[in-house]
Amino acid sequence: MHITKENIHKFIKDKKLLFYNKGVTKIDYIPEGITDIECWNNELTSLPLLPDSLMYLDCSGNKLTKLPILPENLEHLNCYDNKLTELPKLPDVLRSLECDENELTSLPKLPEFLIHLYCSHNNLPYEITLDNIKEHNSLLKRKQILNRICV
Repeated sequence: MHITKENIHKFIKDKKLLFYNKGVTKIDYIPEGITDIECWNNELTSLPLLPDSLMYLDCSGNKLTKLPILPENLEHLNCYDNKLTELPKLPDVLRSLECDENELTSLPKLPEFLIHLYCSHNNLPYEITLDNIKEHNSLLKRKQILNRICV
């Protein structure tokens, strides 16, 4: 199934875009004003541009290899059980991140006010938990500095 501008209205309820367990392979467009997207357990390999109004995204159980730029208002991201090798920059307001069961080799800077973090079953070089977010972010900053001076 393919979601287009012409049929997307069938999947919108209030400000939520809901199409889970539908065998969707592609979505062309997401209108502005959508605050929640639940598109889990489909066959998606990519997502279109996400609206700035988005606060909740559950795209778990797909075949995603990359996520688009995340809106600055996004508070919850559930992208577990995909084929992601990296995550885009995470919004500072993000409170919940579930990215376990992917192929991630690193994580970007994590928002310091996360209250839920699940990132196990990836290819990460070390365990990242709520208890060591500051250490993780500090390590990333050191790597950036080293990359700049060791060119």
